[in-house]
Amino acid sequence: MGREVDKSFAAARAMMEKAGFKILVPVKVSVDPQLPFMGYTMPEGGSFSIVVSGGSVGSGMLEGLLVHEMSHIYRMQTKHPSHNPAILDEAVENILGENRLLDYQQKSLHDLLNDIQDLYADDIAFSVFRGSRAPFLKDAADFLQSWVKDEPVRSGDTVRDRWANASILVHNARQLLRCRGIMLRMLEVRLLKATSGSSTGLLVNLRRLSHSSVTRWQA
Repeated sequence: MGREVDKSFAAARAMMEKAGFKILVPVKVSVDPQLPFMGYTMPEGGSFSIVVSGGSVGSGMLEGLLVHEMSHIYRMQTKHPSHNPAILDEAVENILGENRLLDYQQKSLHDLLNDIQDLYADDIAFSVFRGSRAPFLKDAADFLQSWVKDEPVRSGDTVRDRWANASILVHNARQLLRCRGIMLRMLEVRLLKATSGSSTGLLVNLRRLSHSSVTRWQA
């Protein structure tokens, strides 16, 4: 397991650098066999720690996951506002004022901020994928679609259900947006193979569509 993680990390880091997103800070990767989701990144002083789930190892998507997590690191490394805790805390305080949230409301707000940060990380990740063969894209698209929920929460608590369903709506929108970017990249790869790169105009349009899948959120 350790050898596969090291190999995938080296490949993902090389992909980032080739695409112009060189990681300048120390990064370590570890595996949590019990982690119920794919992975996360935590700052540790002047370095970063990426933790991936046991299920991600051997899934065929580990390189893509590491590119995504390092895209978060690049945002933090370059001090992007979307990944600045002080800015996020100030925004939340301005919205809430003197109001205090219940635990489930705090979770919904945390998930919303995470979705926003993921969008900005995906903007980098898709740029990296665009410059690589990225064989894991098909599996990634299928995986992301499996996370889309098509049924609302109905617990009987109207207020709590509204918070939960608003969170589901935002999360579904992000997953579908990511799937759109992946599918456009796959079309681009197939077109390159079929035409040997001769369909320049169509490729340019596909790249614009793929890029706009995420960058529209930066306006």
